[in-house]
Amino acid sequence: MLRRKFIEHFGNIGGAALIGPLVVDENHLSLDRQNGSDNFFSEDNTAVSSAEVMQYNGKPTVFVNEKAYFPMAFISYYPKQFRYRNMEQSGMRFFSLSITLGDRFVASHRKDKVSLGKKGIWDAPNSIDFDLFDKSINEILEVAPDSYIFPRIYCDSPSWWDSFHPAETNRTYDGFPQRQSFSSLVWRNETADVLRKIIRHIRQSLYSARIVGLHITAGNTEEASHHKFLGDSDYGMAAQNGFKQWLLRRYNNDESVIKKYFEKSLHEISIPSPEERKKAGMGDFLDPEKSRLVIDYNIFRCEEVVDSLEFLCRTVKEESKEKLLTGVFYGYTLVGWRDHSDLTRLLKSPYIDFLSNTNGAGKRTILGEDDLHFLSETDSIHKANKLFYYEADTRTCMSKWISELQPEIDPFHEYDLETWLGPETIEKTINLLKAVFSRVICTGSAHWWFDLWGGWYDHDQIQELLGKMQKIGDESIHLPRKSVAEVCVFVEDKSLLYYATTGGNASSWIHAQMNQIGKMGAPFDIYLTDDLNDIDVSRYRVFIFLNPIYLTQQNIQIIRRKCMNGNRALIWLYAPGLIGNKLDVSNVSSVISMDVDYAAEHHEMKILVDIDSEKLNYQGTNVSPFVYIKNGMDKIYGRTEDGYVVLASKKEKDYLTVFASVPPVPWQTIQHFAKQSGVHIYSDTGDVVYANQSYLSVSAAKPGKRQIRLPGKSRLQELLGEDTMYEPGSEHEIYFSETSCRFFRILA
Repeated sequence: MLRRKFIEHFGNIGGAALIGPLVVDENHLSLDRQNGSDNFFSEDNTAVSSAEVMQYNGKPTVFVNEKAYFPMAFISYYPKQFRYRNMEQSGMRFFSLSITLGDRFVASHRKDKVSLGKKGIWDAPNSIDFDLFDKSINEILEVAPDSYIFPRIYCDSPSWWDSFHPAETNRTYDGFPQRQSFSSLVWRNETADVLRKIIRHIRQSLYSARIVGLHITAGNTEEASHHKFLGDSDYGMAAQNGFKQWLLRRYNNDESVIKKYFEKSLHEISIPSPEERKKAGMGDFLDPEKSRLVIDYNIFRCEEVVDSLEFLCRTVKEESKEKLLTGVFYGYTLVGWRDHSDLTRLLKSPYIDFLSNTNGAGKRTILGEDDLHFLSETDSIHKANKLFYYEADTRTCMSKWISELQPEIDPFHEYDLETWLGPETIEKTINLLKAVFSRVICTGSAHWWFDLWGGWYDHDQIQELLGKMQKIGDESIHLPRKSVAEVCVFVEDKSLLYYATTGGNASSWIHAQMNQIGKMGAPFDIYLTDDLNDIDVSRYRVFIFLNPIYLTQQNIQIIRRKCMNGNRALIWLYAPGLIGNKLDVSNVSSVISMDVDYAAEHHEMKILVDIDSEKLNYQGTNVSPFVYIKNGMDKIYGRTEDGYVVLASKKEKDYLTVFASVPPVPWQTIQHFAKQSGVHIYSDTGDVVYANQSYLSVSAAKPGKRQIRLPGKSRLQELLGEDTMYEPGSEHEIYFSETSCRFFRILA
């Protein structure tokens, strides 16, 4: 844009901060001289946009100034202005950008082998580099003046801050510092003060109308998890003191109760050592009676993360007078991130508008085998009237290692791994991007494309595809978007708290099991177990309890009341109810009404399955304890090679119980019980299906014709591919090439 047109455009709408000298009315502009800034600001700037998330056509939707948007966006750690221009020309309206308060790379586990490659803005006490902040905003607005921007603010502490506040840092058991502690009230308060200054700066800037939110991040890789790059954490003073105060609140300020449970006074209690935290009561799990302090600490860690995120987001809401959206990375329960086991509570926060998690699809992703499931319970997020804003860091055929692009950032080649590369061809790339996008559309979510190192989307065919996606997304929000799923998956996030490990991840088999669920040929909804009491379950024919290792008696009563009727099928995985008030395998027998027993471990996990006159086998996970069925089943479908029953069903009067003690159970088994229970199967050949009221997506790993069956007679209009219209019918024969995705609009 020419300089004069740039000035004329933003003079009226609160656009980008102007560059260079400008004659203005001194009564309306003041000069911010913090860090020598030469930017001009309006003291009474009323050009401020108001953004919010509201229900619209069945899903939470972003509104800016009372207008609904499909906010497909773009962000890069190392942006180039021509890429912003390319995205704007493709029709994209929303952008984010990476702003870090500190001076260190986001992935602390790389142990300073990878540099940040740019400057943080929190230079020193009472010093914020707003020149750099403005420059980053202006790089977008100079080429996309009508865009809406939600900066991502990485709130990890700068190095100088750690030196000033050693007692407020996250420390290993041996005392080594690892950035800020999530328990530090000093860090929370001082970071909140920085956020207030940023918001005031934005509100006074001429570009204020273009800023619609802040994405608040902290922790390792920005994703709300404790740093542990030097050892197990957090044993710092802030955490030790915070844990004691938390115990007091948890036990109603009664120190006698604390002494009764832990056999020591509150003053004598400290955070359990790494050895204590790894001491299992049975198999992989902590015993609630013997490891109460460890379990309490696990809960405390999660709550401290959520409290920190909520505190910072509340600051943004209050300072912006609730005009800015706020969002966080959180809810990675489907990859077993234990620091994310407080999702139920976070979703109750009125200060958080959107949640996000990552994708990571690339070279190793096989369409039709990997179902590209999100890492969180998106339907619980939507139920809480929050947007699920997906980070699609999808690799492409254009992806290169950062060591090639900017050797100074990764001199030790830490990221020279296959996982950071994409498909080898543009054809496979297009199909992968289609699959990612179609999942977003069919779940009523939103997303941004994360061009991590830069250049991932620098291809004419990709740019053309993104333009078509934006148009489809814009149309989609005005169409019926409710789910049509007849299968519902329930996830128990609190089960992760009971694994005897100091690692951040637990339940390694969940990811594999989700891929099998995704191949059953029908869409599914996914909720937290705690949401069951409040949702309408009348549409569902099958309930899958993914990881119900921890169940309260209240959970069990709600499941019996709402799910055990209507000739539905309940599929229980691994060890439902193993942990309640006690760790006891008899709990499992009580939940599933079959007699089970266990062994501490069982090394032979090749499972032989005989179902629908088809014999198949799969390699089960080495779960511990190993649970098997002794008696009480009606039908046996699967055994270990040495004869232990691990897959069986029992027909009750009004429902069917299916128990599979060794995950991941293959898709054929899930599809069998889905068909038996009356679930509509769109494709019965092991393809990945997404669908809602208006859209259908099918991904196939193997080439060939598929019979795609619809619930009723409808036309199918192909999107993002051949411009084909399939005439009205309930069954359509469609050809799929190898590892391809086909995406359709469902028409009457």
